[in-house]
Amino acid sequence: MRKIFFLILLLIPFFNLFATHNRAGEISYEYITGLTYRFTITTYTYTPSPADRPEIDVYWGDGSYSTITRTSKESVGEDISRNIYVSNHTYPSIGTYSITFEDPNRNAGVVNIPNSVEVPFFIETNLVINPFLGENSSPVLLNPPIDNGCTNVIYYHNPGAYDSDGDSLSYSLVDCRGYEGAIIPGFTLPQASTSISIDPVTGDLIWDMPLIVGEYNIAILITEWRSGVMIGSVTRDMQITIAACNNQPPEILVIEDTCVLAGTNLLLDVVVTDPNSSHVSLTATGLPFLVASFPAQLLYTNGTPPDSAIFYWKTNCLHVKKDYYTVVFKATDNGPIINLSSFKTLKIKVIAPKPENLTALPVGNNIHLSWSEEQCANAIGYDIYRRTNSNPFEPDYCETGMPPDAGYSYLGSTNNIEDTTFIDDGTILPLYHGNEYCYRVVATFADGAESYVSDEVCNFLDNDAPLITHVDICETDRDTGKVFVEWTSPTLLDTLAFPGPNYEYHVYRKTIDDPDFQLIASTNTLLDTQYIDYEINTVVDKIQYCVELWGQTLTGMQKVESSDRATSIFLTISPADKSLDLSWSEITPWQNSEFTIYRFNENLQQFDSIGVTTEHNYRDINLLNGVTYRYYVRSVGGYYVPDTIYPFFNRSQIAEAIPLDNVPPELPDVLVTTDCDNVMIEWWFDNDSVYQDVFTYYIYYRPDYNTAYSVFDSISNNGDPCAPEHCSITLSTLDFITGCFALAVVDSVGNLSELSEEQCFDFEDCMTYSLPNVFTPNGDGYNDLFRPFPYSNVQKIDMYIYNRWGRLVFKTEDPEINWNGCEYRSGEKLPNGNYYYSCDVYVYTLSGVVTNPLHGTIILTK
Repeated sequence: MRKIFFLILLLIPFFNLFATHNRAGEISYEYITGLTYRFTITTYTYTPSPADRPEIDVYWGDGSYSTITRTSKESVGEDISRNIYVSNHTYPSIGTYSITFEDPNRNAGVVNIPNSVEVPFFIETNLVINPFLGENSSPVLLNPPIDNGCTNVIYYHNPGAYDSDGDSLSYSLVDCRGYEGAIIPGFTLPQASTSISIDPVTGDLIWDMPLIVGEYNIAILITEWRSGVMIGSVTRDMQITIAACNNQPPEILVIEDTCVLAGTNLLLDVVVTDPNSSHVSLTATGLPFLVASFPAQLLYTNGTPPDSAIFYWKTNCLHVKKDYYTVVFKATDNGPIINLSSFKTLKIKVIAPKPENLTALPVGNNIHLSWSEEQCANAIGYDIYRRTNSNPFEPDYCETGMPPDAGYSYLGSTNNIEDTTFIDDGTILPLYHGNEYCYRVVATFADGAESYVSDEVCNFLDNDAPLITHVDICETDRDTGKVFVEWTSPTLLDTLAFPGPNYEYHVYRKTIDDPDFQLIASTNTLLDTQYIDYEINTVVDKIQYCVELWGQTLTGMQKVESSDRATSIFLTISPADKSLDLSWSEITPWQNSEFTIYRFNENLQQFDSIGVTTEHNYRDINLLNGVTYRYYVRSVGGYYVPDTIYPFFNRSQIAEAIPLDNVPPELPDVLVTTDCDNVMIEWWFDNDSVYQDVFTYYIYYRPDYNTAYSVFDSISNNGDPCAPEHCSITLSTLDFITGCFALAVVDSVGNLSELSEEQCFDFEDCMTYSLPNVFTPNGDGYNDLFRPFPYSNVQKIDMYIYNRWGRLVFKTEDPEINWNGCEYRSGEKLPNGNYYYSCDVYVYTLSGVVTNPLHGTIILTK
């Protein structure tokens, strides 16, 4: 038996040597067809280890697995082999699948993985098969997951991920995994003098700075997103070797992110410096080097620092893409002891040229647009935009599509690159006579990319209709209201079709809620362009007018054209505390540039101007509550094309309102503290006058997050404003300290404020339910009972006390315990000695009652 034991001892080093194996790796996949994907498992292993893996088992996430034969094995450094395994797999249906590979052991001596030689190596990739999201291949990581660094020198890395589908990628550091994908017990991120982090957008990893020599493993999760939806992920487990060296990594001088017009050449100088190396090499990875048509090139990549290389890309329309291309530059030196690398990420956007030769021609009451076909034949259509009045901006160099702050509104689209016409008929946005309309066009692409926006072109409808200029409220009354309506004659009257001499204007009216217009008046000459509308309700009704021009033809009177509709300005007023909020609306074919607000002056018995605004609202402040105020609004408007007029003025109806106090008082600053026996609430106002609006302060309380707030206490102002001193209250009748507290204030008319920001205490802030380890039940009146130290927040306990043979001698649910040292059934005194307890403490917390276990020893002595 002893011989067998010694044989096992002799074999232990051999087993460890055999187990020393995996350093790094990841799983990627490529879409083939249907539900079939080609998977590539890449591992980096310790070359001298006899634990070679000609075959591995891969689990597909659908309940099946495959044994895959290695495709290739090559040396990529001292004691490092790269192994490639490739296999196709067909899934049974759509869904989300986790593809995993687990190897029994990592290599020995990984600093941040305890006993790493006995810890399994585990990598995982997630695949989402969703027909609504489309076909998908995983990102491919172009920079190897084996790297070097120096102690006390900042370490840089980038996985060099690119996605052939153009999906967005995000990066995060996650825990390394071991047996069956569980987090490795004791795993930690490598120690750093400052931090270790990864940029979630670029994937730049910065370790600032390594402190201890050794091998370290970290895991990087690369998640791909499509239209805001997670469509897959790859987890890379990588290894970094840190050596004791004073080498500094090379530096890649600043390269600015840039954009390039498709069809032009992009040339960038990439300069690398290094203070303590005689040679640097520069490499670059990213999708620009992998595109099928005219891939990018990196020229002159090796030399003595400072050295420069040229990034050259002859772009074309096939390179147009919604998102930026990412290029990761890697500079590696030949420094002493160990070679160091640095990385720089460059983003490039390839933009399609703008549509050219846009024209806009008025045809009747429509405007017809046309433009030349987009130069990039892979465009799929066009978006059309319009605004009133010109904005001759030039887009920024990297600004595609229509900038949202340019003032243009979307009109519509065409869905074919050859469809280069569009008719604006006023259906999407109204078209009015007398206004200038300006248009721009953007070419669109299948992935959502947009071209530069076209140059602007402007035009206006022919002035062949009456133009209403006034819908002016002359008198405000429910029965005898009066409105002045005026219009101009058209300047482009077709006298061949309507030779006259007879012409008429027909005036129509309706309220905004009526379905149809009613004819209310007619005039008999082209010069008769005014009408006063009597006996209408101008207090309530929003009134709209339309004017038709009729002309004599050879066969009689016929309608020539209709004006655009126009309404009066309608004013509404909302009361507030010592103020009134005025707002107004109107629908007019002309443009109102500003509004003047008038308020009736009781002393002078006239309306006075109190403000001017370009908005459609105004707040009148410093008023008296309970007093009636009257207002009207006058607009300044006009048309802005030839043969029209500017300015002209229109008034709203007169409206009145009474300010009233409907605004809660302002909340003070609030501070809540506790001494674990009481809760102290203190509050104060930054402005000493604000307190005057407060009538009562309410203290709100809830014991946990699952309970609604209720009023716990209140304090009346009662002429004691607590200003400028702080107000305070002490809550001493709480059952326990755990809970949340807030304050609200109410004024004398009952306006209650919102709650202040809640401030909470949980059991960790005060609760220390702990027990002594000795007591002396000898009847001397001191320490005769076994009781806890002072505590709070405890609902009950389940306490069991055992003697040294495991026999139960006492139990209770009372948090005070009060054990007198006697056996709980017989009442007999127990002998001196050690006793053991097991206690579940039921504690009130903000999440409800939770159980905390306690275990320990009690020494009973008399």
